[in-house]
Amino acid sequence: MNALKQWVTNSTEAVNIRLVKAPPGSNGDDEEEDIIEFNPVFTYPVFGEQEQIFGYKDLIINLEFASGSLASCFSMGYKDKKPTADKIYTAMKDYLPPDIIDNHDQFTQIVQRDYKEFKPMGTKIGEYRVSSEGAENSTFELYQANFDTPRFQEYHKRLQCFAIFFIEGASFIEDTDEKWEVRLLFERVSENGQESYNIVGYCTMYPYFYYPDQVRMRISQFLILPPYQQQGHGSRLYQSLYNDFCSRKEVREMTVEDPNEEFSDLRDKNDMKHLTAKGVFKDLQAPIKKARIEQVAQTYKLTKRQVARCFELALLRNLDKRNKAQYKAFRLQVKERLFRHNAEALNTLDKEERIEKLHETFLSVEEDYHRILALLS
Repeated sequence: MNALKQWVTNSTEAVNIRLVKAPPGSNGDDEEEDIIEFNPVFTYPVFGEQEQIFGYKDLIINLEFASGSLASCFSMGYKDKKPTADKIYTAMKDYLPPDIIDNHDQFTQIVQRDYKEFKPMGTKIGEYRVSSEGAENSTFELYQANFDTPRFQEYHKRLQCFAIFFIEGASFIEDTDEKWEVRLLFERVSENGQESYNIVGYCTMYPYFYYPDQVRMRISQFLILPPYQQQGHGSRLYQSLYNDFCSRKEVREMTVEDPNEEFSDLRDKNDMKHLTAKGVFKDLQAPIKKARIEQVAQTYKLTKRQVARCFELALLRNLDKRNKAQYKAFRLQVKERLFRHNAEALNTLDKEERIEKLHETFLSVEEDYHRILALLS
């Protein structure tokens, strides 16, 4: 058994993604400072649920990308290989850019060219600066594009592999559907008289018909690349989407497709800050009438469920648990929503089980709300 284990590699650890931000010596720094390396979070769509590759010793798979244009290069190395080893490139090719190359010298030439020539595509809709270390020469720019935008369809074929590696359950979207909207976030770096661009993140959105004459904008994929995470860029991207949707008369509400915990946190934090700033939670106390939730949802183009959650968070933020009547009113407010949302499953239980299950769910939600409020503070 131990003899076999040495031929088994964890695919997530083996895949090494490299963003090449500038050619060696282009800004006077060492080569290492111009390359950012990280591993994917998920590789199961490519290599199976166990995320394992068989037949290699000391395997490493390099996926290199020019950090702006995302021109890419594939290479791999290993200490030893079995004749029956998994065919790695065959497994990966459908998930990689169709124009990926395997010649590193050619890739270096492309990086040098793109460092000087690459410019974002689409319509620029805003920019901002951050006061974080290493961003002194950086401006972050937001662009709007769709699959009719010149150069974007080709660019998206390079970009979409990051969704597979970093968004659980992600799949490629249909790039012949002109209804898709995409928001791109780039870093513009100005050094020694040269401007260059690095991709920071992106979001895909799709409009669904909302009777009688509006649309529901659904966020599908939302990603900030690992080198730029925990720096506030996700909130900036989310806020740009929200402000845009609020300004468009045809948009009725903004929804999210299967959000993970990280995105749900980002959404909750930003919606809470926005609604608080608008005075929505002023003089708030439970019970909150359904009509008030519906009115706020319509005004601020959020779903009723999301507004209800925000109201509950605001109630808990100001709650004095020593006030038993106040805490009971909060508890009933949350349980009523939870029951409506899970009515089909709960109604299959007998009364005592239903009450117990609902209370367990409430305690779990309350605990999670405390976690979110800690992030807000």
